[in-house]
Amino acid sequence: MEQFLAAKQSENLSPSTLANYRQHLITPRAATFRRDHGIAGPGDLTPEHLQLFQRELLAAGVSPALTHAYHRVWKNFYRYCLQRGYARDADVLVVRAPKLPLVEPEAFTVAEEVRLLATARPGRDRLLIEFMLRTGLRLSEVVNVRVDDIIDGPDGAYVRVRQGKGAKDRVVPLDSPSHKLSAKIRTYIRNGRPDAETAHLFLSTRRVDGGGGYEALTARGLQIYLYRLGQQTGIHVHPHKFRHTFATRALSAGVDVMALQRVLGHTTLPMVSRYVHYQKDDLLLAWKKRRD
Repeated sequence: MEQFLAAKQSENLSPSTLANYRQHLITPRAATFRRDHGIAGPGDLTPEHLQLFQRELLAAGVSPALTHAYHRVWKNFYRYCLQRGYARDADVLVVRAPKLPLVEPEAFTVAEEVRLLATARPGRDRLLIEFMLRTGLRLSEVVNVRVDDIIDGPDGAYVRVRQGKGAKDRVVPLDSPSHKLSAKIRTYIRNGRPDAETAHLFLSTRRVDGGGGYEALTARGLQIYLYRLGQQTGIHVHPHKFRHTFATRALSAGVDVMALQRVLGHTTLPMVSRYVHYQKDDLLLAWKKRRD
């Protein structure tokens, strides 16, 4: 398992992805299952074992989504073992994952967005909320954006996302006909962002050692801020909810699915298709226009 994790690290996977791999392979729950069923090494794992493990997880109240994650990681690990001769039964890779229920991605309403922006303090906090709503970046990507990643190109302004999930750079447009986010970012950089040695766009509000310079905002710091904002507004505020909101609104505005896939940094269309399933307004409008 440690060899597998080291190999994944060499593929430049994000720290959070590596942590999830480790959790699903070396968690006490997984270790107990292997011990109870005499699975001492990869070669001992059978398709029946993987199916049984999934049934036990679901019976124990583990959510289908988390059970599905266990399935993906275990099969990924087993594929690695097959390629290196540590295992032999390729039928393990044929075991089907538990079916995931189709759940509508949670998104902010317009009224909730207005309340969030009204509650957020002017300056960094308000820009953070707008930035997450208008770009759909992941939490780790938001805190890694640097000042020189904000670019005014000949065809419009965009943010360059460096080495996002999957270690692939991409660009995300900043402006739309109704929102000029790039101008707000430029104003913040000139007048609102404190001087700091780091080039990160978003900084911590506390000085180093109480009186030094400002450091980059961390992922944990952003999570804490969003939690507090949720407490203040009574709205469920979660980093991925901003991403869901961005994606659903982009589709409603007519953005092509392939273009949205590239902007979100998804590797496959099925990962974007779940947003298509829940375009209720478009569905209702099409139903009204039908010919009986």
